Amino acid sequence: MPACFSRIREEHRMTPQFSYRFAIAMFAESGAPLGTYVAQHDWEPVCEWTRFYFQRKGELPLAGDCSASVLPLWENAAGEPYCRGYRVQIAQQGCEAVGSEFPREHFRAFAKSLASRLVEEKKLREGEYFSYALVAHPAPGEPAQTTGLQVVNASPRIPARPASFERFISRSAQEGATEWSDVPVFVAPRVLEEAEAQTRAFEGTETGGILIGSLWQDAQMGEIFVEITAQIPAEHTQGSNIKLTFTPQTWAAAGAALRLRGRNEVFLGYWHSHPVRAWKCKQCTPEAQKTCPFARDFFSADDEAVMRAAFPKAYSVALVANDTAFDLTFSMFGNREGVTTPRGFFVLKES
Repeated sequence: MPACFSRIREEHRMTPQFSYRFAIAMFAESGAPLGTYVAQHDWEPVCEWTRFYFQRKGELPLAGDCSASVLPLWENAAGEPYCRGYRVQIAQQGCEAVGSEFPREHFRAFAKSLASRLVEEKKLREGEYFSYALVAHPAPGEPAQTTGLQVVNASPRIPARPASFERFISRSAQEGATEWSDVPVFVAPRVLEEAEAQTRAFEGTETGGILIGSLWQDAQMGEIFVEITAQIPAEHTQGSNIKLTFTPQTWAAAGAALRLRGRNEVFLGYWHSHPVRAWKCKQCTPEAQKTCPFARDFFSADDEAVMRAAFPKAYSVALVANDTAFDLTFSMFGNREGVTTPRGFFVLKES
C-alpha cells in the first residue's frame, strides 16, 4: 500500500489490548488432550461490524471515540474457563453500551490449522477426528476484569449523507440473497457493464478495479446504505490466470482518479475477475462449472488479504466477475458478523 493508505489504516484500526487471553484446547478422537494453544484471531472485523451494526440501528452516533471489549461467554454446563463464544461490547460516551455475541466456530479454521500441525508432529493420525474447545484465562500479570479485551476506536465520522432508502429500493432489482444483518448495497448498472467488458478484454488473466461511491442514511429509518457509483480500472497491476497483485502505483493512481472526479465519493471496495475458463481444471468440464463451487462465490486467501489491508470497514465490499465457460456472473462479498461472506446486492435501474 502507498503511504496514504497505510497511514489511514494504522491510525484508524481497532488495536486490541488483552486482559483475557483466548486459547484453543485440542483433543484427539479418544478425548485425550493434545495441548492448548494461544488463539490466533483477527478481532478487528467483529469490532468494526458490531459498531457499524449499531450505528445503522441508530443506537450509536456516526462519529466519536468509543471503547470495545471482547468478553468470554462461558459454557452453560462446563463453566469457566470454557467458552461457548465471545461477546463484543461497544461503549461510547452518552450512549448505553451495546454488543453482539459470536460463536466459538469463528475459531474453526485456526483449529484445523492446529490439527494439520499435530499431524506433522505425529501427535494426531492423518484422517483422525479431533475436537477443540475455546477457553479464556486472565492474561499473565494482570488482574481479571469484566472488560476483557480493550479497544479504542478513534475513527472519523462515517461520511453518510441523507437520502431516501425507499427511493433506492423502488428503482432497483435484487441480485442474490441478503440477510437481515447485511448493509444494503446498490450498484449502478454501468459498473457491472464496465467490469464485464474489462474482464472479457483481459480474457484468461485476472483484472480488476476500485469501487467508489457514496454512503447514505435514511432520515426516518436511520438505516445506512451503500451506493457504488463507479469503478476505477486498476492500473499498474500484475495479473496471471490465478492471481491479481495490486502495487503501490495502483493505489496512487486510484487516489488521483478519485480526487479528479471531485464528486465527494469514497472508496467502498474493489472488484476483480476469476477467469474460471482458463483454469483448465481436469475435473471441471464446461457443464460442471455450472455447479462448481470455484466457479462462483469463491474468495481466496489472497482476495481476503487485499480486503483486510485496503478495505477493512464494515461497509466495504468486494465484487468478483466469474468468467466461466458458459456465462459471466457476479458475486459480492462483505463483512457479515465479522466474517467475509458471499452476499447479495441491488442493481439500480437506469434513470
